[in-house]
Amino acid sequence: MFGTDYRSGGRGLRVPGRRVGWRSAAVAVGAVAVFTIGLRHVRSGPAPTTTPARSRTVKPLRIDRARRQVVIQAKVSLRRGFLEFLLCTEGTKDYESLLTTKVPPSSLHAALLALGLAPGLPARWTTPAGSKPVFSPPKGAMLEITLRWKDARGRTHTAAATDWLLAAGTKRKPPATRWVFVGSDFLDDGRYWADVEGHHISLANFASSVVDVPFESSDKQAFLEFAANPQTVPAKGTAVEVVLRAVKGAETAPAARMSFEVDAFGRIALEGRAVAPEAIAPAVRKFLARHAEAAADVRIDPRALVFDRERLKSILTQAGLTDVTFRMRELRGEVLPRTSAQVARSIKWWKHQFAQTGDLIVDPVEDAAAVLKHVEKRRKEVEALSRLWSDYAAQLRTLVQEWRARRQSAPAEEK
Repeated sequence: MFGTDYRSGGRGLRVPGRRVGWRSAAVAVGAVAVFTIGLRHVRSGPAPTTTPARSRTVKPLRIDRARRQVVIQAKVSLRRGFLEFLLCTEGTKDYESLLTTKVPPSSLHAALLALGLAPGLPARWTTPAGSKPVFSPPKGAMLEITLRWKDARGRTHTAAATDWLLAAGTKRKPPATRWVFVGSDFLDDGRYWADVEGHHISLANFASSVVDVPFESSDKQAFLEFAANPQTVPAKGTAVEVVLRAVKGAETAPAARMSFEVDAFGRIALEGRAVAPEAIAPAVRKFLARHAEAAADVRIDPRALVFDRERLKSILTQAGLTDVTFRMRELRGEVLPRTSAQVARSIKWWKHQFAQTGDLIVDPVEDAAAVLKHVEKRRKEVEALSRLWSDYAAQLRTLVQEWRARRQSAPAEEK
């Protein structure tokens, strides 16, 4: 179902200003570097056999491979009131989250990848051919979440996360539930969406969250599903360990997500790494063998050719992957003129800007400097492409000349 957009999915899905990417920062987990904004470079799959059985500990986050769990240090934020989050980043949604932590959401994502889990599918609306829109709840690797804390006497207690909740508008605890690793997303400016919003574990469907509930849950104030349980939640500020454990079979959950990017020159990246077109189908088939209901998210530079999109779409379809979302990336930088007439119009506009400098809020010199920087970047890209084509033409010309030379020297009967 090409074209489904995760961002406009369930009732609780929100889109911030603009965008994030899995690309560049690292978080140390013990002596091991677990990539966060380099998350795409942390492959999902079975944990390495060389991993020690004991926990690797660096507060405020621990990964315990032997128990297949991640432990995050948090504290109680709310004891009463409606909730949208079980856990958020401290200083973000504290007023609507049961717990807060200083751990960035990208570190939680990286830790779950390190357990061998793949990101799943956030809540979304889909429109099957000839049918009305259908809501699809979050799906993916399932987790169990428990909370661990000490009372005033130093005694340790453990409870399921739902024990600290009430079904909204009642005094009843909600049924015990599992949770879904949906994996948030990246924004166009390279930031991880969950880091921007502070969304770790949501109780309403947010595509920006790392972990969500596996059912439809509204974020609208009048329809919130959960509230804090003052009878079971300890005092505000109490230190709490949030334990996320991968359930059996989570590594091969049917629903999982692959991420592709197509740049302005048609080059393709899979999970942040450059990939040759001929290597995509085998990778997709391998992923489908592990995740039968896999989907793909494809982000395309608006300057890419239609051919680039259609080629990738054809490869994915032939490999058996049909649930694909194509999204155009935000165009960054000015669209540069391509004709002399466009140049003349642009220069005329710039002359007007400089003539009106005193009436403008932003100094046009700053804007012009940004455009010049963009022109220089694009010019270098075009020069590199020109050199590439020149080298290609030279090699092809050599092959033609060699072929002609062989034909001319061959015996007449072979011609």
